[in-house]
Order: sequence, then C-alpha cells, then structure tokens
Amino acid sequence: MNPGAWSTSDYPGEVLAALASGLAADTIESGRKTLEVVRARSPELVMLSEETGEDLVATSAGFIEILLESLRSDIEQPWGHYEERSRSFGRLRAAQGVPLESLIDVLAVYRRATIELISLPLNDSPRRDEIFAVAQSRLENVAERLTTSIARGYLDHLDAEHRARESEMYGLAAIVTAIGRSLDTIETAEVALVESLAALRLSAGAIWMRERSPFKLINTVGLEQDEVELFARQVGPSVKASASAVGRSESRVDRISGTEWNALRAHLRIHGRTVGMMTLGTMIDRVFNASDMLFVAAVADQVAIALDRARQFSSEARTDHLTGLANRREFERVMEREVALGERHDRRLSMMMIDLDNLKRINDRQGHRVGDAALRLVAQQLQRVVRASDVCARVGGDEFAVAMPETTIERAAEVASRMRAAIRQASLSSKSSEPVAVSIGVAAWRPGQDWQAVYQVADGDLYEDKRRRKTEGRATETDHERPAIRLLGRAGGRRRVAGG
Repeated sequence: MNPGAWSTSDYPGEVLAALASGLAADTIESGRKTLEVVRARSPELVMLSEETGEDLVATSAGFIEILLESLRSDIEQPWGHYEERSRSFGRLRAAQGVPLESLIDVLAVYRRATIELISLPLNDSPRRDEIFAVAQSRLENVAERLTTSIARGYLDHLDAEHRARESEMYGLAAIVTAIGRSLDTIETAEVALVESLAALRLSAGAIWMRERSPFKLINTVGLEQDEVELFARQVGPSVKASASAVGRSESRVDRISGTEWNALRAHLRIHGRTVGMMTLGTMIDRVFNASDMLFVAAVADQVAIALDRARQFSSEARTDHLTGLANRREFERVMEREVALGERHDRRLSMMMIDLDNLKRINDRQGHRVGDAALRLVAQQLQRVVRASDVCARVGGDEFAVAMPETTIERAAEVASRMRAAIRQASLSSKSSEPVAVSIGVAAWRPGQDWQAVYQVADGDLYEDKRRRKTEGRATETDHERPAIRLLGRAGGRRRVAGG
C-alpha cells in the first residue's frame, strides 16, 4: 500500500490496522535490530539469556508482534494470552536475577522500535500527526498493561521464593530439632536424611562418615540394597561435581548429574575438617538452583554438628577417658561378639589380663598424677605390643584386659611375656622412683563357654602369677637381708663364724 494514496476519508484506525498487518510479516528482522539496542541498554539480560541458550531475537520479535497487533482495531485482541506471556517473561527474568527496572527499560525499547516501524510509512501522509498520535496512545496503553503483567510475574516469583525460603526455614528448624533428639550416629543419620529429602522433595539419599581417609557408608533412605552401589558410583563421595556452592555455611555443596541420578552432595564439615558426605538425589530430570544448594549447605552444617556430637558421645561411651582404651562395657560387648563368631565359624579366641600391682603404693608415695602416668604407660605398651585386631581395654581401676581373636593360648603367653618386658623397659626409661610392676594372666576360650568363663580363668591365672611373683619377691628380700658368713680363723680348736 502507498501511504501517499490514502484519502482524507481514511480513519486512523484503519490505517494503523493495515500498517500493523503488513509490518507483522517481518518482525524477526525488527527483533534482530532491536536486540542490539537491548544489548547496549541491558547487557546482563543478554548475557544471562545467551548462557541459557534462549533465542533473544525471537523474544524481541514476539514483543514487537504483540505491540503491532495491539494497533489493529479490526480484530479482537487475545489480551489474556498476551498478559500470560508477559507474566511468564517476568517470572523467568526474576528467577535469573534480572532487576525489574531492566525489564521495564527493555519493554520501553520494544515500544520505541515499534513506533519507528510505523513512523516511516507515514511520512507522506497528510494525516500523519493524527495517526501517529493514535498509535502513541494505543502503544502507551498496551505497554502499561504488559509492564503490569511483567511486574506481576516478577512478584509471583519473589512470592514463591519467599514462601520457599519460609518453608525451608521451617524445614531446617524441623531437621535441627529432629536430629538433636538422638545421640546415636545411625539414628541421627537416618533422621537427617528423611527430613532433608522431605524438605527438598527428593526420593533417595545416603550418608558416608569419614573413617581416617576413606568414607564409610552408614545409612541410606529410599534405596534398595541393589541400588546402593549404582547410587554411590554416580553421585557418591568420589564423583566429580559439575558446580559447587559454599555461601555462609562451612559445608560445601556440589551439584552432580549421573546417567540416572541428579543430586546435591554436601561435604559435612565442622571446625575446618570433613566428617562425612551426604548425598540427596532424584531420578527425575530436575535442575537444582542456587537457593537449593545454599539450603542444603545450611542443613549440612547442622547435620555435621549432630553427627560429630553423636560420634563423640558414642566414642566416649565406649572409651576410657584416661587411657584412650576401650572401657569395660565395650570390652564385654567385644567379647560377646567374638565368642559368637567363635561358635559360628570355629575360630580361636584368647584373653589376656594385666593388673598394675603397685598402683596404690605409687599413688600414696608420689601422688595420683604419677599413678595416672603409670596407667597410661601400661596402656601405651599394650597398644604397642598387641596386634591391631586385638581389643585392649581398661576394665577396672588398675586392671586391663585384651581380647585376642584367632590366637592360641601359647601365642597369648608369648605376647604376655613380651608385654611384661616392654613395661619393665618403659618403666626404667621413665626414671620413676617406683618402677611399674604388673601381673599377667592368660586363658583360651573353648566351645560352649561364655566370655565370663574365660574371664574367670584368665583372672585366676593372673592371681597365680601375682602370688608367684610375691613369693619370689620375698625369697629375694630374705637373701638380701641374711648376714654374710665369714671364717675368721681358729680359736681353741673351734671355728668362729662372723654373725653366727
């Protein structure tokens, strides 16, 4: 159509409808030109869109097409569709972190681009100003409606984020409360997984605790036995992460995607050391955002504290605080287990008992600090002499015991001999005025016996050793106290004996 050929009877609405219809066929090229303006005005928007693979030319062309269509009075406008598209646009940009002001500015760019499109064909029209004024008025009204829709979509996302954060705060509080109820490591791990999976709406999870250098699986939720290995292989402790987040939390969170699992993996850290790993995942195609990762990091901090506290409590409940050896309760548990294994698998088992004979005398003469040092000396030599598989324990004030799996009575007697020599040597090296003296007894378990029977036999052997050593000690003291006999010569035909 030639704009110069329009008669004075043409209505502005009819002219705009004809122009909009003709220009709508080439909105892609207009969108491409407009994008360059957008790139200069809002570079962060263009950068984010390019990172996600979005076609910004198509987005620009889409908004210009809406603005052109709004100039047509010959058709009914699908305002519900336009507003929903704009609202979705606002939600998407809010999720990407684009400021709302930038979106309003970009929409203004689209409006000016549309005005430029219709202004060129109107240059020769005698009613240009009248038509242009109608177009400006309509575009301003449409831009205002679209801006409102974009703002509503933007606020929809912020409201959803606020409700999600509020839900996460309640979830975090529930997790902290739940895991704080138990001091059992396994139970704490179970509760942490169940509550975390519920808060994030995920299906499966696992926790590994760090044992020296490797990680040891301690609990899973939502996984069958035959699924655990695949889960660990795809999203477990050794898998390389695709992205990580730390935030204010001490624990770090990784985003991991396997061939079947999508997961978040938290490094459970406390006081700068990693105590474990927690992985929460789903087989659904889900993209975890930054807020998900930061929430898991906050949860992971609390889980790390709870697990470390539970492990410490468990260790204290099983350990003698002075020597670091197992306590009596733990020793009894170990002996019950070893006796059961012996019955089931026909394994040998021996026990060694050690008694620090002169602890009371050391305490009385040199004080309890020196007495504690003597107990620690015995404990240290026990750990040095016995095997790593043997379990050493302090079972009384001055009594120690060793569970010795797969050990014959002859082998146990050899270890007892080495133990006595090691304590003697260590005691001499300590330069104490009161050398540490010990009595040792050994016994072997026989099928049909309980561990208490072995304990009684070892205890009897210990007291036999104590009695024998006391007898030998008295004989030695008598030899030292008896006066020396010397021949001094003859007197009256008789032998005079000095001291006789």
